[in-house]
Amino acid sequence: MSFLHHPAFQSLVLPFVFALAACLLLRMAGLRWAALGASLGLVLAMTVWPGFDWPASSRAQMLPWAALVSTLLATLAIALKMPGTKAMGRRNGLVATGLLTLAALALVAWPALGGSMLLAQLALMLGAASGVAMLWAWRAASVSPVSLLPVLVTGIGIALCVAWLPPGGSQGTGGSGGDDPYYEPQWK
Repeated sequence: MSFLHHPAFQSLVLPFVFALAACLLLRMAGLRWAALGASLGLVLAMTVWPGFDWPASSRAQMLPWAALVSTLLATLAIALKMPGTKAMGRRNGLVATGLLTLAALALVAWPALGGSMLLAQLALMLGAASGVAMLWAWRAASVSPVSLLPVLVTGIGIALCVAWLPPGGSQGTGGSGGDDPYYEPQWK
């Protein structure tokens, strides 16, 4: 088993490192751009795993596309200085990113217990990227509502995918033994 294909690396380390690096690189463009680093890191991590499949044949394959499109829309909104791009205060930014991080981490248990390890891994990726947004809100107090939009959209997408899972999780076609309709691990 390769360390790079291990689910813990793909779900925790990769999005955290990409999001932190994106925040630091975007910091050179200004504080209002740096807050977008967590969303960009999430998109980069989703590029590595699970990847962008076109046409998306399942709801779970639409999640990276939702993250990418919402990140592009947030980038456009920040570039045009639209309403909602002004930074929140440190306290409000910490509360908003803290709640998003807690919601993403709570979302990990729902698909894991519901029978989809792919959705659990994607929720953990979301939690790691949200943790970087919370770290950035504490460090620089430059988080805006628009910069958190891609994280929120991806979280809602994961929650909808979990809600639409078949009951019992045993009618799936993929994975080991057909127990998960989305997950086909590459680390075996």
